[in-house]
Amino acid sequence: MNIIAYTYEADNHCIPCTVKRFAYFHTGKVRGEVVDWYGIYTDQVDSEGNLVHPLFSIDEWQEFDEGFIAENPTQYLTCGDCHEVIEEYTHESRG
Repeated sequence: MNIIAYTYEADNHCIPCTVKRFAYFHTGKVRGEVVDWYGIYTDQVDSEGNLVHPLFSIDEWQEFDEGFIAENPTQYLTCGDCHEVIEEYTHESRG
C-alpha cells in the first residue's frame, strides 16, 4: 500500500506538487506532529480547511458506471496542478 497521490482543494495532486506546497522542509513550518514519508503532516489542511489526504494504491479512483466505462474505457488520474498523468486504468471488456 503506497501513496500515489494526495487529495486537497477538491482535486487530486501528484506527490511532487503536494510536497512542493505542503512538505515541512519546503514550507519551513516545522512542528512536533507526525509526518508521512513525504514530509506532509498528517493533520495538514488545505486553503479550504480540509485535510490533505493521501490517495493509496489500493484506493478506488476510477468510475465504474457501465455507461461511463463504455465511453471511457481508459481513465486517467491526473494532477490538478501540473496536469501530469499519475495513474492509468483500462477497463477490460468481459464480453
